[in-house]
Amino acid sequence: MANSDMLKQLALSKRKYFVYNVKFVCGLQKSPFQKDCDSILSRGIYSTEINILNYGPKEVAIAKAFTPVVVHNKAIAREPEINGPDNIERVVLKPFHATMDDCCKIVKMLKDADEQLKIGFLEIISPQPLEVCAVYTVTDIEQMHPSISVAQVEARSLSVS
Repeated sequence: MANSDMLKQLALSKRKYFVYNVKFVCGLQKSPFQKDCDSILSRGIYSTEINILNYGPKEVAIAKAFTPVVVHNKAIAREPEINGPDNIERVVLKPFHATMDDCCKIVKMLKDADEQLKIGFLEIISPQPLEVCAVYTVTDIEQMHPSISVAQVEARSLSVS
């Protein structure tokens, strides 16, 4: 199913959805942060891993939309610019099963295989509630001072009528 067809199908169905918007930050920022906005983040190596668990007793089909705002260390959606999803996929999760998206998957979905910084959103749309967690790691260029953070992503309700 084409990306736009999948979104149209969701929009035409008259039901409630659970939407999880997860920020991702992947790649290498080599340049030091400067006031002229050449660098988006401080120097470092950034990684995101997103976990999705179907904790319910029914199989669920979810849609995942990958929307970048920074690619190749360059802001592509800095106000007033905007950007929509670069890729959308459908995944079926069996009851009590999980999947994950990490920077390797995000790079593949954005069709951008370099090591440079990518920032954006993974939007997960589901007809039933899920458990969604994001794991963020960052370290300095020398990989001497790693840091990790885990964030629980809350669902937002979307009613299509």
